[in-house]
Amino acid sequence: MTITSPKIRRRAATCVVVATTLLTACAPAPPTKPTHVSGGVDPNDAPQAGVAAYAAEGPFAVGVTTVEIEPGRKMEVWFPADSSSTAGHSPESYHIRDFVSPALSTLISPTVDPVFDTSAYRDIAPAAGPARPMVLFSHGFLGFRLQSTKLTTHLASWGFVVMSPDYFERGLQSILGEGLPPSRSADEVTQLAVDAAIALDTSGPLASHIDTTRLFPIGHSAGGSQATSLAGTRTDVQSWISMASGINVTPWLFNPNPKVPAALDDPTKSVMWLVGENDHVAQVPGVLDAYDYSAGERKLVVLPGTGHNNAFSDLCEVGRDQGGLIGLAQSGGLSLPDFVVNLARDGCVSPPNFSGEQVWPVVDHFVTAELRYRSGLDPVPVGLGDQVVDEFGPVVPTYHHDQ
Repeated sequence: MTITSPKIRRRAATCVVVATTLLTACAPAPPTKPTHVSGGVDPNDAPQAGVAAYAAEGPFAVGVTTVEIEPGRKMEVWFPADSSSTAGHSPESYHIRDFVSPALSTLISPTVDPVFDTSAYRDIAPAAGPARPMVLFSHGFLGFRLQSTKLTTHLASWGFVVMSPDYFERGLQSILGEGLPPSRSADEVTQLAVDAAIALDTSGPLASHIDTTRLFPIGHSAGGSQATSLAGTRTDVQSWISMASGINVTPWLFNPNPKVPAALDDPTKSVMWLVGENDHVAQVPGVLDAYDYSAGERKLVVLPGTGHNNAFSDLCEVGRDQGGLIGLAQSGGLSLPDFVVNLARDGCVSPPNFSGEQVWPVVDHFVTAELRYRSGLDPVPVGLGDQVVDEFGPVVPTYHHDQ
């Protein structure tokens, strides 16, 4: 056994500090910010600049169907539906324990079974009309394909087909138990989702109802990073939305030359960034950097009383009285690392944070308004002017935009 004296330990610690300081001092400066695109439509000049037109549900009923995009992997699809087709149907609900691993499920008491009600109806008839813009929702770390049904159903009610596959390599299934084969990259899962949408548009009830020529990726947390990545690699993506996800451009010891995602350097692509003011996971400075480094048309929404989860997902409200995701896992005797507990609960303590019901309408409006404008459903921006921030009651966001 080797014994190190306190003096030697202090000297070693000093050397580490000095070495770290020297490396940091020699590190290069952050990447150069791009020249931002000029021109475009100023949303402040639009006739309905200050109207929160999309805070409430849209004119369509919402249908939902589930497809298997490969053996063992499913995708949820929400679509605009004919209101008359809901007669005799009940809105869908889901049980969160259906998305944990089989091993953990056997440990959880049958009495612990949080259920979440949605506003979608299973397998009803799609609304007549033109092919609808195609939105891909990507869930985050510890998430699952139904984690943000309040947002996905809302988008469908305003004219979008929204698809959300299980990225279970980073999802609840693998974090709280064993993973599910086969393992794929996020880009591979996305392509499976797009291929499935093309198949749905070719035959069956949704035939000719999906515009598969363009893809509008949106995502939460790790899914926000996924949306940004897709915008940099896919030619069918011209606009994306990232929620609770930023970038790090500060050089440091283990990343002396940080890279800016390719999509941010492209002045032809537009982006909306959203983040919670109280987010301790994707903190505001990193999202501000993402906005600053975006070369194309850009918007930034910072939500007060909002953490990582309460505004962008159902997660804080699913089984709130039973401890939510963490209560579900712990009821099965699973000991979770602190970072997982903190991630799952970030934003869920209310107060000081707003409840989901209070802050969802703000996210619903901004995301819907941006997607409707970028997809062409709205010829000019609606509700994307500066004055719209005063239309949401106590939740007054901070809003920046170029175009």
